Amino acid sequence: MERNMRIFRLAEGLLIPLIGEGGEQAANSEWFTKLLESIVDSVEKTVSAFSQMVLQASLRILSMIYAPMAVIGVILYVTKVNKYLGRDLIYGALLLAFFSEFILPVLL
Repeated sequence: MERNMRIFRLAEGLLIPLIGEGGEQAANSEWFTKLLESIVDSVEKTVSAFSQMVLQASLRILSMIYAPMAVIGVILYVTKVNKYLGRDLIYGALLLAFFSEFILPVLL
């Protein structure tokens, strides 16, 4: 019960200056709107930078993976150690190469 009262007092202390009376209300609402806009802008920039970083990292990782994957697939397929796994590795390497060379650079 005491916790709820503290939360209520805190909310009351934060909201009453925002509501204000008369001319103060417009100034307080403009200040609050600018504050929210700046918060949203900073979050948007952070998310955009993070998504760019993830795309670049995935492009680097994919470009390092598909060549050895194809080589192992060819070795397994030609030596007939595991023909089906070799075939699947070759198909997977081709698919990864297509995405890392053609699709992901368009997104960057």
